[in-house]
Order: sequence, then structure tokens, then C-alpha cells
Amino acid sequence: MSSSPVLIRTKDDVVRVINESADAPHSRIIGFIALGGFFLDAYDFTSLSAGSVQMKAEFGLSASQLGFVTAVMAFGAIIGALCGGYFVDRFGRLRMFIVNLLLFVGATLGAAFAPNYESLIVLRLLIGVGVGLDVPVAMAFLVEFMAMKKKAKWVESAAALWSAATICGLLVALVLNALGAGTSLWRWEVGLGVVPALVILLLRFKYMAESPMWAATKGDLAEAVRILSATYGRPFELAPDAAALSHPDEQTGPFRPFVQLFTGEFRKRTILISVISAAQSIQFSSVGFYLPLIVFSFFHSSFSVSLLASVFANACGLCGGLLAANVANRLGLRKLSIIGFSGVASVLVLLGLFGRVIPSVLGVVLLAFFIGAHTFGPGSTAQSMSAMSYPTRVRGVGAGLSQASNRTGSLVALYGVPVLLGAFGLYHALLILLVAPVIGLVALAVIKWEPVGNVSDDEPESVFGSPAQAAGPEATIPTRSI
Repeated sequence: MSSSPVLIRTKDDVVRVINESADAPHSRIIGFIALGGFFLDAYDFTSLSAGSVQMKAEFGLSASQLGFVTAVMAFGAIIGALCGGYFVDRFGRLRMFIVNLLLFVGATLGAAFAPNYESLIVLRLLIGVGVGLDVPVAMAFLVEFMAMKKKAKWVESAAALWSAATICGLLVALVLNALGAGTSLWRWEVGLGVVPALVILLLRFKYMAESPMWAATKGDLAEAVRILSATYGRPFELAPDAAALSHPDEQTGPFRPFVQLFTGEFRKRTILISVISAAQSIQFSSVGFYLPLIVFSFFHSSFSVSLLASVFANACGLCGGLLAANVANRLGLRKLSIIGFSGVASVLVLLGLFGRVIPSVLGVVLLAFFIGAHTFGPGSTAQSMSAMSYPTRVRGVGAGLSQASNRTGSLVALYGVPVLLGAFGLYHALLILLVAPVIGLVALAVIKWEPVGNVSDDEPESVFGSPAQAAGPEATIPTRSI
């Protein structure tokens, strides 16, 4: 005998169903597909890093030209994140999910066959736009399909997947190098990224649905009911007395959502998220992107040895990301960020002061700890905070702004690190990079915002009771407001 349908009367009912539900198989599938974009982003980042020497040799690039190839993608991601965040909130999660991946597939395939430096620059810019579009929509899906007590775990898993993709990219480079790819290594490395992208695209066409929270926020409760029934495998019905929204959450202009992020209760958390996003990006792009080069400075050995050491370091990052995902509800994102920034700062001090005299193996172990601490802390929490700190109507814009801050930090690092290395040398440059984790720690000390266990205006206390009750028994940290 089938169970009686659950009646949906208001937007709050839709939010309550999702936040109080157990994990449904279909919602988990949506979660894994949403995370796929982070895999593609990390793989592409790694493929360019691992193949930079071969690319430079093939096109005869100067150091500044090579840096521009890297930086132009970050610039494209800033554009994609800011525009995409608005479009995600304005036109829906699902449409942008398909558009950004189609753009990524086409531009990546074109980049692998780029005939010259100029065409490569244009295609890398388009790849960046696709990546920038993907992050806001992916984070929105994770938050808007998962139960309250599982949200932090899912969004924190993005960092672990990033590390896994980085390892895959490095291993592919090792195989290609062993097969004698030569100067074409970077083309094969970049082009192979199309394979997982196509798989994820097909899965998105087959399994993805629009966010029921977004549909309800836009006043389409009937569509939200349809999605809930399909996702959770049990009947939902629109109640005869359902409250139609006379004024659904519509944005009157492209700038109004951004203004809202810096208004009222959102202002401090937006500043905190933007600072953390930029600071963590500077520290990671400075060390993570140049990791093979830094490792080489310790071992003075072959390209393959350098890549293998980088694989080890990123395996530590994978462990850090998985650990963060499993303790996020208990510790909270703020505490994870503090621990991670502190670990990164400690490594920079040790390498900066003693890097010349410590054994090579210890140097690589410290770099591995750096990656692990980063992934455990701000490398995962910056984007998670942006997804969990805003209501549905501006969640995409909030995540987009965080991603834009992230990519701005990448631009600063990718252009600044070569300058620092040339002017001060490796070890003094590492000490100068201490400014990034220190700024992050200062921001966390001044603005004490914790999204885990708190209730946004999408989840009013009139529906869920206290924030601690809404978070479920796993959320043991106290709620705090700014």
C-alpha cells in the first residue's frame, strides 16, 4: 500500500522536506555529478602545470608569455564566476550546469589542437569562463539537494576531489612522459581532460534536475513538488490551499544581488568569505602550481622524480580533504580554516628559515603537510562557506563572488611568484608568502561567522525551531551570529 502524499503549501515546506530528509539515492547521484566540475577544474590546472615545460619549448615562449597562458584562465574564471553566479540565480541551476560544461568541452578540445600561441590564449580564456560558471551552480546544487546534517560534508568533499584529480593529472603526465610524448605531452594531457568531461556531461543530461528550492523561490511550487517526487521516490502533492507567492524572489537588475551581499547581516560574512577565498588561493597557487619546480629544487633530479614527489604531496591533500569532510559538522568551517591556515604558516616558516639545510626528503614531507593542511582548512572551507552562508535567492551570486576572489588570488600568485623568486630566491619568497595565511587568520579572528548549525532566511526558525535542532545531532558546535 502506497504511503499518503506529503502536502506542500509554501516554499518553507520545500526547504523543510530537503533539510530534514535522509539521503535519497537520486540526490546522492546529483551530488556526485555536481562535484564532477571540481575534478575537471583541478585536472586542467594540473595538466597545464605538468606540461608547462613542453609547451614553452614547442611555442618558444618567454617566461612572461607562459605566465600569461596560466593567468588568462584565471581571468576567464573571474568573468565566468561573477556572470555565472547571477545567471544561476536568475535562470536556474540546471540550464547553467549544461551550458558551462558544453563550453568547457569545446574549449578544452580546441586548446589541445591549438595551432599557435594566440589561439591557445583565446581557448584558455574560454576554459576559464566555463570553470568559473561551474563552481556557483555546483555549490548551489550540493546545498539545495542535501539534508541539513549532510550539507557540510558534501560541500567539503570538493577539496578532496580536487586533490584526487590533481593526482590523476600528475600520473597521466608520468605515463605520457614514459611513452616519449616529448613536446606534445601538454597537448595529450589537456586533450585527455575531454574524456571525463564528456562522461559528466552525459550524466548531467540523464540524471540532473532543477533545484526544487530554486523553483519554489521563484514561485513555481508545482515544479518544486514534481522534482521532490522524482528525487525522493515518494509522493508529494501541491496542497489545494498552497500559498502562491505574490512577489516571488526576482532580481530587478544584475547589480542588485551583489549589493545585497554587502547589506545588513550578509556584509560581514561576505567580507570574510572574500578574504579567505583570496588568501587561500594565493598560498595554494604559489606553492601548489609550482610544486614540481619547488620539489625539483630539493632533489635536483629528473622530471619523473619531481612528479612522483608531487603525487605524494597531493595524496596528503586528498587525505586532508576527506578528513575535513568527515569532521566539518563537529568542528565547523571556521575552526577548520583556522587549523589549516596555521598549518600552512608553520610550513612556510620552517621552509623559509631552514629549507637550505634540511634533508630533501624532509622538505618534500613538509610540502606534503602544506598541501594537507591547506586542503583540510581554507582550501575546502572558503567555497563551502559561500555556499552555506546565503539564502537561495543569492546563493549563486555569493558562490560566484567567492570564486572570483579565489581566481583573483590565483592571478596575484601566478604573476607575483616568479617576480618574488627572481628578486629574493625560493626561501625568502616562501617567508614573504606568510602574508596570505596571516591575513586569513586575522579575518577569522575579527569576524566570527560559522555557517554550520546556523539557519539562513531560507530556513526560518518558525519552521525548524532552533538552529541546533535544524542542524541535527551531528552538529555539536554552538551557533553564532556576526
